[in-house]
Amino acid sequence: MRISNVGLMVKDLEGARRFFEEYFGATLHAEYSEDNGYKSYIMKFDENPKIELMTKPEVIDALKDRNNAGYIHICIKVGSRERFEEILSKTKADGYEILYEPATVGGQEFRAIMFEDNIIEVCY
Repeated sequence: MRISNVGLMVKDLEGARRFFEEYFGATLHAEYSEDNGYKSYIMKFDENPKIELMTKPEVIDALKDRNNAGYIHICIKVGSRERFEEILSKTKADGYEILYEPATVGGQEFRAIMFEDNIIEVCY
């Protein structure tokens, strides 16, 4: 068994698509929409799992408390220190908040980028 995809509800679907395409090289795998305004993009990376970006008209953008139980982050492994540094440099320059810097666990360096109040971790 394996995880097929992780779903992320977003306010700005097109902005979320650009974020994952631009910084992580994701490509559109499939899209889906319903008459009630629900729409989703399933984004594919070099390897599984995929991420499903979803939106609907009634999505609210309430501040999340990082101490709540439940899913806290998605971590994307980028394969090399060079790619890791490139993504961090570009997201910083573009104004995204970078969390827990520096951070190393078990010899593995990682950071987190805040996107629509969601934590996207990056490691190599």
